[in-house]
Amino acid sequence: MRILALILLSGLSFFSYAATKVEGAWVRLLPPGVTNTAGYLTIHNDSDTDKVLVAASALVVDRVELHEHVLEQGMMKMTQRQRVDIPAGQRVSFQPGGLHLMMFGLKAPLKAKQLVQIQLEFADGERIEVDAQVAEAPPASEHHHH
Repeated sequence: MRILALILLSGLSFFSYAATKVEGAWVRLLPPGVTNTAGYLTIHNDSDTDKVLVAASALVVDRVELHEHVLEQGMMKMTQRQRVDIPAGQRVSFQPGGLHLMMFGLKAPLKAKQLVQIQLEFADGERIEVDAQVAEAPPASEHHHH
């Protein structure tokens, strides 16, 4: 009976994980010599429980931080976030001028259309691997998602 309960519980956690989806991931292509860049994407939480993004990483950089542009006393300022909440049934977009993944210390120059693997980590232990395309602007295919 215990084994059956464990199987059922692991199945439930598998299904709740499958309810987190990521689309439109891209990393900004910057001129050679620039060692920092930013990543953008949209996280969909199709589950009935809130999700909390707490970290991100990528092998092409030394570290990735969750950042946000905020307007403070008439000036745009970039601030680090310790977490990003994705409410149940909602989506959160990381885009230029707003939330973004700040990527520090590029280990090698990026090339247009290169795929960069980014790992997202959530407070509940879920990890999602995302392939982000390197581009100067959001890939055209992003505009076709509805």
